Amino acid sequence: MEDNCTCVLYNVHEGVDACSNIGYTKTKATPSKLLFAGFMAGAYIAFGFMLAIVASASFHSKFGTFPNTSLFKLLLGAVFPVGLIAVLVGGADLWTGNAQIVSISKLTKKVEIKDVLYNWVGSYAGNFIGSVFLAFLAIYGTGLFASGLFKDVLVGIGAYKVNITPWKAFWLAVGCNWLVNVAIWLYVRAKDTAGKVLVTWFPIFAFVAIGFEHSIANMWAITSAIFASNYAITWLDFFKNIIPVTIGNAVGGFLFVGFYHWYLADGENAFKEITDFLTLLAIFAVLMVFIPAGIAYVLNGFGKVALWAVPLAISIYGIGVTYTVRKRVV
Repeated sequence: MEDNCTCVLYNVHEGVDACSNIGYTKTKATPSKLLFAGFMAGAYIAFGFMLAIVASASFHSKFGTFPNTSLFKLLLGAVFPVGLIAVLVGGADLWTGNAQIVSISKLTKKVEIKDVLYNWVGSYAGNFIGSVFLAFLAIYGTGLFASGLFKDVLVGIGAYKVNITPWKAFWLAVGCNWLVNVAIWLYVRAKDTAGKVLVTWFPIFAFVAIGFEHSIANMWAITSAIFASNYAITWLDFFKNIIPVTIGNAVGGFLFVGFYHWYLADGENAFKEITDFLTLLAIFAVLMVFIPAGIAYVLNGFGKVALWAVPLAISIYGIGVTYTVRKRVV
């Protein structure tokens, strides 16, 4: 006899419903709250990166006192998760997580494409502003990364990132946000705070130690390297990394985590949902990475004025786009 009951594997419908409700709430935030929450998430991720460099710098293969590549990467990964734990437990809006969470709200028909676009734009803009502020704090405010070993390691990391080929950067970003959103998925499914922290830590440790690329973490790392190098690394270099990494992060978080779990729970009109995602990603990429890259290209012609003119202009642009998209959503 044919079994006509709906089979949902691994009880994923529970996680899908929880993520869908969280994502729906995120799309209803006012622009000021969304940008501020995005700012805090960018700052939290930056704090994690700062701690990771402090913990591992002595073992860097090129700059360290006791070079050991494996130990450097393991220590880098071991403490970096403090940033995402702060985002999830403390409460902030990280765009790389929204690639899954808010997209699931669209997949479950709680929100529309325009709602997801609004959240993505606002959280991404806020993440950038928070990252730049923490870069200022690290280099010019505290001076902790402005000289010595920490500066050398920071600039070395930044130089490495901006020289990754776009093809490689894209796939490193896919792997990164696959693991980041596995961490977020496990966090949502865990039942208590200690369990949530534990299941978040492992995938984030893995992505950092492996060497995957995270767009928001790179916003701080490369911006700090720009400041520390006195513009030897430029904003044009910044976008060589951020463009493919942002696109790869979106694909990794949506396809391999959000879409996967939704497909197990439902999967209706899957081809249309993939098409909608690609449309959303194209619009988002134009608004938030390609146009800002164009701004950087124009301002870079003014020499070192671009050091501060570019992040200021892009921050103002991001805030403006957030409010503009919000008006179209309401």
